[in-house]
Amino acid sequence: MRYRRRPDEIADESAGEDGEWDFDHGGLTYRFADEYESSERTGVTHLVHAWFMQGHNTSKSPLKPSSDMIRNAQVAQAVQWYLAYTRPLALTLAEMFKVSWPMYYERYRAAFEAGVWVEDDPGPWLGRAIVWKLQVLPHRDGLDGGPTAIFCFGSFTGGECYLPDLKLKLQYLPGDVLIFLSGDLYHAVGEWKATPGISAQGITPGRIGNVFFTPADSLHALESRPPRWSKNTGGGILPLSS
Repeated sequence: MRYRRRPDEIADESAGEDGEWDFDHGGLTYRFADEYESSERTGVTHLVHAWFMQGHNTSKSPLKPSSDMIRNAQVAQAVQWYLAYTRPLALTLAEMFKVSWPMYYERYRAAFEAGVWVEDDPGPWLGRAIVWKLQVLPHRDGLDGGPTAIFCFGSFTGGECYLPDLKLKLQYLPGDVLIFLSGDLYHAVGEWKATPGISAQGITPGRIGNVFFTPADSLHALESRPPRWSKNTGGGILPLSS
């Protein structure tokens, strides 16, 4: 992703004697070769409390937290902080879900309590996907167990939500929330473009998508299980520890 800078949003910026631009932020000086920022990394992070490794037989493989949850000690700390920090957001989404899909909510809640790994997360979805500055083409999330909540934030233009099966094009701005059967309905995000500039906190513009979901296989494996069952059985392959 490349975007034009807005000098009025950047403090302590000046052209050097050679005509190149210097940018001071956080005690470091950055130099740009032209009027554009360098491209930044994009991708998807999956924070899932309990799911099966892809390509493994689910009858023989234990439920595990996603690798993005426990990649190393520092990541594990950051994930716990993130889930605690976003707890008010998750509670708001949970209330929306409870009102709009009450039967699914109860199933998800029970499965979450059985499969939870980081207990700072209030649930009821077992997983979150953070879609960092990617364009989203038409697709179905065929491995999801039911309703998914999606919302976005960032600084961008465009990015409408398309539901081709329903012939719908919806406004989809930061603050909007959609809860729908993402495994049944094709959906896409219209092309978006980052707005110019960098925030005062040094955050680059673009669109960040957030997806709250529960994998179907996890939902089925955790149904009728007691709270913390996955933790207390090593994902279902060890004797109950407590």
